[in-house]
Amino acid sequence: MNSISKHQLAAMALITDLFGLFCTGGGISLATLRGTLAAAALQFLAALAFAAGGGSLSRGKKVLFLVYILFCGGTVFSSLWRTGGAIYIPYEEQNGIWGKLLTAGLIALVCLYSSWAGIKALSRAAVIAAAAGILFIAADLAGAVFNGDLGNILRPGKNGFLYELTRGFALSGGLGSFLVLSGGVKGDRSRAAVIYFAMKAGTYIMVLLTALTVAGGIMSVADFPVITAAQLSQPFEAQRIDSLFLVVFSAFAVFAAAVQVMTAALLLKELFPRFGRFRSSTVIVLVLGVALLISAREMLLLRALAAAFVTAAAAIKNPLKKTADTENI
Repeated sequence: MNSISKHQLAAMALITDLFGLFCTGGGISLATLRGTLAAAALQFLAALAFAAGGGSLSRGKKVLFLVYILFCGGTVFSSLWRTGGAIYIPYEEQNGIWGKLLTAGLIALVCLYSSWAGIKALSRAAVIAAAAGILFIAADLAGAVFNGDLGNILRPGKNGFLYELTRGFALSGGLGSFLVLSGGVKGDRSRAAVIYFAMKAGTYIMVLLTALTVAGGIMSVADFPVITAAQLSQPFEAQRIDSLFLVVFSAFAVFAAAVQVMTAALLLKELFPRFGRFRSSTVIVLVLGVALLISAREMLLLRALAAAFVTAAAAIKNPLKKTADTENI
């Protein structure tokens, strides 16, 4: 695998996580912020342990991560379909299942092109996309501070900390790709984890505080609070920000899908070296199959359990392999 920088790896994983946060449904509160940050802290510790252990994956772990990443790839498409009405994707609204398949097909073509271009090209573009997304989030937060109701932040939520911790794990779709791709990072891998989780914590705080400030008063009727907040927050007097959010949302959806597909294809190559052709195509078919199975369902509990299992697997060191020298002792 071609080497990538720490910032490039962090950007790819961050985009995947932020897209999941954009698509989260149900009410949010300060407990949501505490739960997501707590989940990120636990995963950060697991990532540090993974880096300290050499960052290698046994064959069994590769199979586990492959299944997990295929599942996360399916949730990207499913989340895009679920939120199609909220952000208005015309093909999905007007053509039902065929619109969903058309949208998925277009993203799949981009994924195939990304696979052809290689991980370095995708990682460089991801830095630009992540930077643009962070600028949008900062502008959105500025609009929330000046135009929103800061008192909404303190409104009590209906969900407790345990539920929000579960949601925090469920929204961490970039963790699997981050751990797998960290093997191609130049230098200290633990620094990549610091960059990734620091950026994740910062952007999560901005996104959730914006959503609370702008949409806190209508949280009970907002199906997708982050999307609703982005549509209502208007930092510029002469220009609406909805179109910019749609661009960021669409770009993040494409990058999130491409990262999952390329990571799964890499694992497939390592598990089956002779499987040379059509790896990416096979992964895309599997991901779309998963998406169709879970279509229109958020499945937070299953996603959280899968993420927690992968987090635990990352923290556990691989068993030492017997070598000729150890056998002779």
